[in-house]
Amino acid sequence: MTRTWADVVAMTRANLDAISAIAGMFILLPGLVSGWLLPARALPDDKATAADVLNANAAYISANWPFLLASAVIVAFGSLVLLCLLLDRRRPTVADAMRLALRILPFYMVASAIQTLVVAGGLMLFILPGVYLVSRFICIAPVAVAEGNRRPLAIIARSFQLTQGRGWRIILLMAVVVLVAVVLSTVLGTIFAIIGALLLPPDIARFVNLLVGSLVETGLAVTVTLVSAALYRQIAPAT
Repeated sequence: MTRTWADVVAMTRANLDAISAIAGMFILLPGLVSGWLLPARALPDDKATAADVLNANAAYISANWPFLLASAVIVAFGSLVLLCLLLDRRRPTVADAMRLALRILPFYMVASAIQTLVVAGGLMLFILPGVYLVSRFICIAPVAVAEGNRRPLAIIARSFQLTQGRGWRIILLMAVVVLVAVVLSTVLGTIFAIIGALLLPPDIARFVNLLVGSLVETGLAVTVTLVSAALYRQIAPAT
């Protein structure tokens, strides 16, 4: 875990300007637009069952799927651009990385859709199998970028090969990342919600809260992408 974090920090320092620009354009901005234009998800009450939550999420996705799909594709593209910059040995420019990411995107989206279905099935089986499966899929984007594989099932198989015997360690690593993001989101969200309620007009307060939440989500998305790149760089040479 220490080696992975060290690699994440090194990549961030070496590519901070590019990471900031790409994350802002392709991850932060879609989150802001989606959050502003789409209706808020209804929060389940205390008596809601897991089935109720799943049904509510399914209804929300069904009602807003075109917008959600477009946002997901843009975010995936941004993540692939980052990985092209970090993992391609030819050291592409940002423009070259964008062109390469665009060629990879359709195949990665198919692999990602398969991942979503498989993980969702695992989550319905008492949650833990789904969490474990997330760790096994974590290298699909780095594999698609670094190995030039264009077959979604082969991309998934390669990710499973790379993460074999490492699933629980990856879960622990990702749990730390998610925990930090949740704490930051809760603390900052509470602080800015209070400030907004006391000092700002409703629309501006809503935008500030949305911006804070989107910044945390962007940080989480970028960190997960960097962690996947670091894991791939550590594991791939030995497999």
